[in-house]
Amino acid sequence: MVPGGQGIFYAVQADGVLLWYRNLGWQTGSPQWANNGTGRQIGNQWHQFVTVLANSDGQIFALQADGTLRWYQYILSNAQTGAGFWHAKSGTVIGHGFNTYGRVFGGWNNVLYCLDDSGVLFWYCYLGPPGTTNWANGGSGRRIGSGWKGYPWLVADPNGVVYGVWQGSELRWYRYVVQSYSTGAGFWRNGGQAITVGQAWGSDGQKLVRANTSGTLYGISLDTAATLTLGDDDSLTWYRLLNSETIDTSGVTWANSGNGVTIGRGFTVQAEAALQGYPGVLSVVQGGTVAIQVSTTFPSYSWSVQRVAPVSGGPVIMVQPTSHSGRLQLLPSAYRSAGCGWATDFSVSVPTTWPSGVYTALLQSSFGTSHPVMFVVRPATPVNRIAVVIPTNTYNAYNTWGGHDQYTVGQDGAPRTVTMRRPSVTTALTGGAVINCSLLSDLFLLQWMTSQGIAYDVYTDLDLDAPGTTPWTASYKAVVLMSHPEYFTGAMRQNLVNFASAGGRIVYTGGNGVYEEIQYTTDRSAIVFRDANGDRRLFEDINEPSSAILGVDYFAASYMDFAPYEVLTNHAFLNGTGLGVGSTFGATAYNGAASGWEVDESPGGIPGSVVIATGQNPAGGADMTYTAGPAGGWVFAAGSLSFNGAIGNDSAIQQILRNVFTAAVV
Repeated sequence: MVPGGQGIFYAVQADGVLLWYRNLGWQTGSPQWANNGTGRQIGNQWHQFVTVLANSDGQIFALQADGTLRWYQYILSNAQTGAGFWHAKSGTVIGHGFNTYGRVFGGWNNVLYCLDDSGVLFWYCYLGPPGTTNWANGGSGRRIGSGWKGYPWLVADPNGVVYGVWQGSELRWYRYVVQSYSTGAGFWRNGGQAITVGQAWGSDGQKLVRANTSGTLYGISLDTAATLTLGDDDSLTWYRLLNSETIDTSGVTWANSGNGVTIGRGFTVQAEAALQGYPGVLSVVQGGTVAIQVSTTFPSYSWSVQRVAPVSGGPVIMVQPTSHSGRLQLLPSAYRSAGCGWATDFSVSVPTTWPSGVYTALLQSSFGTSHPVMFVVRPATPVNRIAVVIPTNTYNAYNTWGGHDQYTVGQDGAPRTVTMRRPSVTTALTGGAVINCSLLSDLFLLQWMTSQGIAYDVYTDLDLDAPGTTPWTASYKAVVLMSHPEYFTGAMRQNLVNFASAGGRIVYTGGNGVYEEIQYTTDRSAIVFRDANGDRRLFEDINEPSSAILGVDYFAASYMDFAPYEVLTNHAFLNGTGLGVGSTFGATAYNGAASGWEVDESPGGIPGSVVIATGQNPAGGADMTYTAGPAGGWVFAAGSLSFNGAIGNDSAIQQILRNVFTAAVV
């Protein structure tokens, strides 16, 4: 849904049809619509674009996957019906290279805001006339800010207003005042400091948020039912800030006391709907087969298989692109808990020669749009001395595909059964210029290990559960837990306890680990979060804290701030780093700094436990610890969700990990 000003929306259907809508009550929240509320078809094949933005005069900026930017203008002749025509130069290429940015948003005043993977924000302005490549500042983006990756959602309103939904729930306001549209020179109101204008925004309550002129905000609200099987998440909700351009001087003033008003239904939105898929199983043994279920509106697509770990220097193509006919597959009513139920489109036969690792079946349309389908190849027989556990339970807990995840508001009073047989938005191979503690973060570690010659076998959380079998962990010297291994079954936890008790070494490079107990459904296709009353089942509440295994516990008081570590104790794991007591390291990371987002702290009093370093976060940082265990075993804990994202930026962290992995296999 692309806002076009004064209640206008351009809506791109999954099949590429472009529809025009207009909410006539955009100023007041009245549920009155032009054209009797029916979308007017004004275009086709718009599913080829990865981002579509608009100005209030009908100009539309459409970005293709290869970074090509095309210009359109829909000239409205009847604002009550949507009748109009396309400018003769519509479809003209006006720019290239925009795929170098993780996110592009805006459109108002012909301004595009482009955010790169380091969190730097750039300003572009298309000057025209139509059909030319005439851009402000000679076509170069003007750097206007940094530190924007903590906003999973960013939207713009006219005249430099930018809204960001901070990781969590805060809606924050900024305004960039342009002094020269030829260069982009300007300044941020309020000294560039955000002003919080609302709470309870974000993916726990909405599928998306759009700004549509003069403080009018629209959200697609998630249904608030006690079960996950009801509703289409299709309610369009209206909000309005009455003084959107002067928040810094006149305070925050919401219409209707800030309460949303439902003004329409039928707006079910899923960005991946034109091409998406999922694996029949998350983990397949060498020599096995994994079925891939695909739904697409494209008449055909190609698929290939890439190994993304272990690799060093980029994915390895295991199966060359193969063409396949496309088909749209619809959803059963209970898909959130029972699965999408799509038929298999193709199967991947895994040779016994493929290394154990992380793989993706990459789906790609003829327009270059793509969707990765992740699966893990586990070893038929353990090969290496190190085993890595991919935290697929966490990936599923935070997967908002289809609207709901385990944290969606309004599901109180009942367990939350969330299927794993659905597409995923947490297993992307690129960052999208937003902080990350899912697959991308884990790949930072795995690909670095490969570059250092550190060999490993790969398993999933489901494999660690291993009911009724002899745990494979007994075959390894060390088990690696990744960025965010939060959700464990009782069997998973016990298998880890048994491994440690027998002298195993645990390398824990994340934060908030082994924190919440979950269960699998009988067929192991879904995860049941929470108990019969809808309450979280935390291990610490049953006297099984994570520190009993990992030496550290989740520290909830510190959230979403980032800082380097400071060395507290000289330890063998610091050998070769040049660090001593008082030294700091990890100041730069993908998420900001090495200690942050969610962190763990040592509870103290654990025999054989040493705090090597601690994060300098204002509310308390991550404790990096070494904890001795029985029979020569031990645990290394980084204690931070952001740790893996610092590996590529910090030579000291790299040396610490070399020391850890060298000791782990002795």
